[in-house]
Amino acid sequence: MSKIHPIHEKFSIALLVAMNSGFVDAYTFQYQDQRFASLQSGNVIQAAVNFSQGNMHDAVTFVWPIICFALGVSFNTIITHFFPAKRLSIAQHSVLCQLIGITLISLLGSHLSETFFITMTSFIMAIQADTFTKMRGLPYGSVMATGNIRNIGKHAADYLLNHTQESFDKARLFFSVVMAFLIGALLSGFLSQILDSLSLLGSSLILLIIYLSLFDNKSIHAFMP
Repeated sequence: MSKIHPIHEKFSIALLVAMNSGFVDAYTFQYQDQRFASLQSGNVIQAAVNFSQGNMHDAVTFVWPIICFALGVSFNTIITHFFPAKRLSIAQHSVLCQLIGITLISLLGSHLSETFFITMTSFIMAIQADTFTKMRGLPYGSVMATGNIRNIGKHAADYLLNHTQESFDKARLFFSVVMAFLIGALLSGFLSQILDSLSLLGSSLILLIIYLSLFDNKSIHAFMP
């Protein structure tokens, strides 16, 4: 049976969102001392390791992105409260904030401290994490691959045991999302060889495509959740 899902849960948009996350995290890992903008588990581990070794200053540089990621989610909640869907959908409001933020950071990066750069990037990626939480009705991770890899294993095993087409389709969807993370990271690496630190503008382009895609029909029909 066909089900209706919001346009921001469209499969192609989920792929672009995952690609953007892979792109940004690869960029910050390369240019921001191996810190991540959205993968906060990595920052927590790095902070803990540095604290245990007595490197307090280095540890704090990993703590700031964690704090600002939480603040970014709070900010997105405020956006959805004060700017309800009218001419622009809630997802469009959020992506527009991301687009403006990433573009400004990209262009002003050389004038910003490393700590401010990574914290603001984490703040922006938190907006994405809080906005894009489902793909065709299926919960998925838009800023990290771990949960999606788990779902590949779960649905692949279910398909092998029960031979249901739905399980195969779900495993394929999550595999595609993980590949989108990988492609985003690869694009970030290749683009950095051409534009160096300005390669983060590639994220602006991805976000612009996402934003324009959200002007399509307000809902989509899918033959699976």
